[in-house]
Amino acid sequence: MSSGRPQRFTAVVGEESRTLEIQALGEGRYRIHIDGTERIVDSQQTGQGTFSLLIDNATAEVSVTSRGDEFAVAVNGRTHRLKLLDERALRRRAGKAAGEGAHEIRAAMPGKVVAVLVEKGATVERGQGLLVIEAMKMENEIAAPRSGTVTELRVAPGQAVEAGELLARVD
Repeated sequence: MSSGRPQRFTAVVGEESRTLEIQALGEGRYRIHIDGTERIVDSQQTGQGTFSLLIDNATAEVSVTSRGDEFAVAVNGRTHRLKLLDERALRRRAGKAAGEGAHEIRAAMPGKVVAVLVEKGATVERGQGLLVIEAMKMENEIAAPRSGTVTELRVAPGQAVEAGELLARVD
């Protein structure tokens, strides 16, 4: 995530939703608003998917794994599962029933395509990995939202993508 304009998301944990706004300040620092409460977070990656965070003079070791827009965040021996949806994904989720018609796969946040796991024309199962994107120093596997055929593939390894950019389509 580059410095500048904040990125807005909705974090869905079980039946609850939280409004999340993240602004990169540079050098591993972020301004984060959760339901309007501001925190400055100093983040340092300590390994693949692991981070040391400094939040309000308290430290936390965090492990993050993701598959598409679903994240598992382990803190102090407890794992928290959540979905992180940008505004466009939230509207799509509210407006479409699962399994109907074509599904567009869009970037949830700016990043770089690390790997393309399928080819155009490939038959995929729901949840199967399509792409791997590096964002905020984490590699995120983007999964097929439904079973079907990959009818569009708009990215290649090494390509930079912006939040909301169309990556692929599964019909």
